[in-house]
Amino acid sequence: MMRSLFAGVSGLRNHQARMDVIGNNIANVNTVGFKAGRVNFKEVLALTLTGAVRPTETDGGANPRQIGLGMTVSSIDTIFAQGNLEATGKTTDLAITGDGFFVMRNGKSNYYTRAGNFDFDARGRLIDPSNGWIVQGQMADNRGEIPSSSIVEDIVLPFGQKVPANPTQQIIFTGNLDASSIPIGTILDSSVLLAIEEAGDDSTMDGLFSKGQANSLISGLISGVTTLTVNDGTTTQVYTWVANDTAIGNSLFNSLDDLVAELNNDFASFTAAVNSSGAVVFTDTTGSAHTMNFSSNNPTLQTAFSNANASIDSSASLTASTDEFSHYATEDEPLIKLRNAIGESLTIADGDSIDISADVGGLPTSDTLAVTSTTTLGDLTTQLISTFGIQGLPGVSVDSDGSIYIEGDQGMDNEITAVVIRSTGNAKFNTAMSFVEEQEAKDVTHSASITVFDALGEEHVVSLEFKKTSLRNQWEWTATVGGDEIISSGSSGVVTFNADGSLNTFTFDNGLNTLKIDPNNGASIIDVALDVGTLNAFDGLTQFASSSTAVASFQDGYGNGDLDNISIDRTGKITGTFTNGVTQTLARLVLATFNNPSGLLRVGDNAYRTTGNSGNSIIGIAGESIRSEIVPGTLEMSNVDLAQEFTNMIIAQRGFQANSRVITTSDEMLTELVNLKR
Repeated sequence: MMRSLFAGVSGLRNHQARMDVIGNNIANVNTVGFKAGRVNFKEVLALTLTGAVRPTETDGGANPRQIGLGMTVSSIDTIFAQGNLEATGKTTDLAITGDGFFVMRNGKSNYYTRAGNFDFDARGRLIDPSNGWIVQGQMADNRGEIPSSSIVEDIVLPFGQKVPANPTQQIIFTGNLDASSIPIGTILDSSVLLAIEEAGDDSTMDGLFSKGQANSLISGLISGVTTLTVNDGTTTQVYTWVANDTAIGNSLFNSLDDLVAELNNDFASFTAAVNSSGAVVFTDTTGSAHTMNFSSNNPTLQTAFSNANASIDSSASLTASTDEFSHYATEDEPLIKLRNAIGESLTIADGDSIDISADVGGLPTSDTLAVTSTTTLGDLTTQLISTFGIQGLPGVSVDSDGSIYIEGDQGMDNEITAVVIRSTGNAKFNTAMSFVEEQEAKDVTHSASITVFDALGEEHVVSLEFKKTSLRNQWEWTATVGGDEIISSGSSGVVTFNADGSLNTFTFDNGLNTLKIDPNNGASIIDVALDVGTLNAFDGLTQFASSSTAVASFQDGYGNGDLDNISIDRTGKITGTFTNGVTQTLARLVLATFNNPSGLLRVGDNAYRTTGNSGNSIIGIAGESIRSEIVPGTLEMSNVDLAQEFTNMIIAQRGFQANSRVITTSDEMLTELVNLKR
């Protein structure tokens, strides 16, 4: 038989094998994770007709003469080039970019695949749903940690697992407390208080209260213009009011004392004097009757003196007097000289007592002031300061209209209410001591609240109220709870700030350092650290001249929760999200690499097994010991290149066709040989 016949047969057989591989590649063009195969040919041993002849000194050498015996398949390689990724959006669909294989277990055997279309079975195991093989990885402990010594095992997620409650241990506060805001105190003002204008008081006429005919304040006097004309029946003298007067005999006056001195200097027919009631009394010095007459270009002043337009006669004991004059009370005014706003005496006398009571900061306080002939309005204000415990200035003072002006210390803790100043049986005094609240005490406060958790997972609302004190850059804080809980310790303290607005100190009262809350529900005490930032820094609470924005920005507790959802990251870490918002690591997929991945044995189901030539698997973590990544929500598609496969198909077809022609030609030659016998 002709050797070419068998060479052609080998060509047909092996090109058919190549077509088988090409057909398999094209059939799996849409198979997830499929890796294309490639056929390589090699020559079969040749038949040597003569060997090579060594050259001699006289003759040249000769090459060997050989006839090839055909060809065979040298190898069928698996091409592990990266396939394209297709996004699916399914959490358990996974693809590998780079080298590596997912590890699966079937019985006691491990298999390896690039196809990551996984799912969970009824027991929470991550599997290949086509065959039930279980994906391998490392499981986390109950704290969500994966120790480096963790073994590779089945990935089983604890669906239905509960995360126990974690009691709050820390609350973090951030934001600003307004440096420009200040607390304010109570301001009270009494009725107008007057005092008798006595000789020597020297009060300016402009502003005196005239009780009698005028019953009003003398006002509208114009310096150098307002006049008072006096006639004793024979002599007329005009006196001019001026803003300042220090001399006698110049027909100028400023005060009632000035006017009396001018009259006594200019007239011999009478004398003028201010009596104990504040009225000017005119007494005849001639022993015979004559008529006094007073007129003014100021209507109120004229009315105040109109009652003195009368006949005076010392022989008949006839005198004339003006209205009674009073001036606004001052601190030095004896209480026995006080009058009310319409010039009526308050009838305070030596030996009386004044009872003082009020609520200061919601607490009642009281005291008594004993009155003597020398007790002044200033003494009363001093007693009020003492009784009300006022520390700041001015405290209690006498206003320009004679009223008692009370300015309490800042804040609601010093609020002054229910003020009662009375003398038993003295209705006029008691009425005059009525007060109008001109300013209500207010605190500068800001609250920040947050929900915390106890060991049983029950929620509790904790609020911190910051209250500005009267000291610069200082706030008091108080912790409160919203239900039946009890704050057992650490409920208050002080926070101070530096001049640049940074945190200076944060302290607890009584030297404590945590807030302890009894949930009052059977759970253990909640021991909470309050973190307001780094001292002398701006990373927590600050104090700038802007709106208060302080908030409780974080607390580390949570209630119990059920596993609700999972996610997988690029390292293969599986993280569970629980219904209480807690996230915890549950497991981590591992990847396997091989020194010679082409030596792996295909076993179907998109899977491979190790062989002696692949080497043992090298197990590692994506992105760490293995320089690959896992892409969740995607699948790696087949890496078959249809254009290349169709080209290879043409080449295989032509090779098969050519070899068939060799067989046909050899057959014809054998036919001719047989025909020689004919």
